[in-house]
Amino acid sequence: MKESRESRRLGRFQVMALLQAARYYVLTGDLNKAKSFGLNRAIFYAWAKHYGKFKTPKQKKIGRPVPTQLPEKHHEKTMVYIGNEGVFVSPRGWFIIGDKEQLPQDFDRNIATRINSLFPFNEAWKAAVDYVKAFSKEVLLDQQKFFERVYKPVRDKFHAIIERKRKTSLENFLK
Repeated sequence: MKESRESRRLGRFQVMALLQAARYYVLTGDLNKAKSFGLNRAIFYAWAKHYGKFKTPKQKKIGRPVPTQLPEKHHEKTMVYIGNEGVFVSPRGWFIIGDKEQLPQDFDRNIATRINSLFPFNEAWKAAVDYVKAFSKEVLLDQQKFFERVYKPVRDKFHAIIERKRKTSLENFLK
């Protein structure tokens, strides 16, 4: 029985985690922290959507956007900035929500495994990284621009980007 296109869709949670991880990876080159960041941001946005609109806290001007992490202490927690987006990290350096670390193996278990049930994860990862690389650093360093320009247009159809990349790769291989 042929699998329907609809059944090969990724959920928005997985797409958010994948694209946020790719975003962090493109900016820093750190794959393990990228997995932690991707899962953290997906959890954060799912929580925010479930509990309604939230007020964005006042943001401290950092100067020109840079992809480095600038630590800041908040009640014994450290916040780092990825562009204009502040995210708490644990003493071990993993991104956290509350006191729960989002570890690379959590990403692998919750995101990569789900994606792997639809597409080979390495193909989805490559498609995500290539897609994110197509955007300027200015967009990647801005939380709202990333959401609006990178994630939102593909949140319900990222599977098509993976399929198109697979087809292109196969055609190039057969040449």
